[in-house]
Amino acid sequence: MEKLNKKSTVLVVDDTPDILSLIMGLLKDKYTLKLANSPKKALNLLKNKPDIDLILLDIMMPEIDGYEMCKMIKSNPAYSQTPIIFLTALEKVSDIVKGFEYGAVDYITKPFIPEVLKARVKTHIELKKLHDSILDDLKEKEELLFKKSRMAILGEMFENVTHQWKQPLSTINMSCSVLKMNYEFDEIDADELVNTIDTISEEATYLSQTIDDFRDFARDGMQKESFDLEDAFVQSTKILSQKLKKASIEVINEIQSIRYNSYKNLLIQVLINILNNSIDATTKAQKKQKWIKAKSLISDNKIIITVCDNGNGIKIDNIDSVFNKYTTTKDDEDSGIGLYMCQQIIQNKYNGNIRAYNTQEGACFELFLPIVNEDSLI
Repeated sequence: MEKLNKKSTVLVVDDTPDILSLIMGLLKDKYTLKLANSPKKALNLLKNKPDIDLILLDIMMPEIDGYEMCKMIKSNPAYSQTPIIFLTALEKVSDIVKGFEYGAVDYITKPFIPEVLKARVKTHIELKKLHDSILDDLKEKEELLFKKSRMAILGEMFENVTHQWKQPLSTINMSCSVLKMNYEFDEIDADELVNTIDTISEEATYLSQTIDDFRDFARDGMQKESFDLEDAFVQSTKILSQKLKKASIEVINEIQSIRYNSYKNLLIQVLINILNNSIDATTKAQKKQKWIKAKSLISDNKIIITVCDNGNGIKIDNIDSVFNKYTTTKDDEDSGIGLYMCQQIIQNKYNGNIRAYNTQEGACFELFLPIVNEDSLI
């Protein structure tokens, strides 16, 4: 409720004291005002990234004119969407058009009519609030989609764990039964006892490892960490091991052991989605020999991970649309958000890129992970 009642903030940049005084008198009751009588003071103020809902910007100023100032403000991600209204004595169409080209949303000519100034400020602040509300709504929906995609993978991983546990639990149960029976008949052999205990211990270690794998992926993983790219791919194939085995798909892993600093679990989520698509495609292709091949290389300050299959390719005219939300090449039960989330993760969390293309044998997905500084590649 406090946020709803909070006054909007307007930054006024003008080198004329009378203009600043006049605007302050007109707007101070309705808005929180920040005043700067030079571009330098305004830029210093913006360095601290205060919340600004609207900027009133004079064009004719010494050192830095309003056009250049507007360009500098728009280049700052914190204010790229902040509306700027030019205050200008220029009335040429070319000057006005130039202002819009630099990113202004409106202009007010000097000397301005107070009612016009107040009306335009009110309109653009209301538009800014609407814009922010839509963005917040979109972010919330994107977060829900991300959670849905992640929960689908967690469900698949849990199903895989239950399959992996069946044989070890059966072995442990059988070993315990044999031990109990030998004890009851007083036929316990020392060597056999040691071997049975070793078997139980090995199977228990395996069970513990599968739980560790599940736990590592189930955690949020929103902190950057140093990890091995090859290990991330191996973990992805472990999670899908039962599906791969059931479909008789050979996984050829040629990914190099490269240490990278980023969000490991998010990369695993991307790889699982890609592998799932490859599994479905190769299964439908009904070939005798089915394979998925992954490799990596470093080029142009990027690590490129490529995952290809022999599933006859992606059957979409515009292959780039495979990353669009709700686009699917599968049956009606598929949500069509898996590859969309892959793109969002690689672009927004890795600052990289992802693309898909067909070969004569099947489909390929390429991940481009940037090596931007010493922190990304270790």
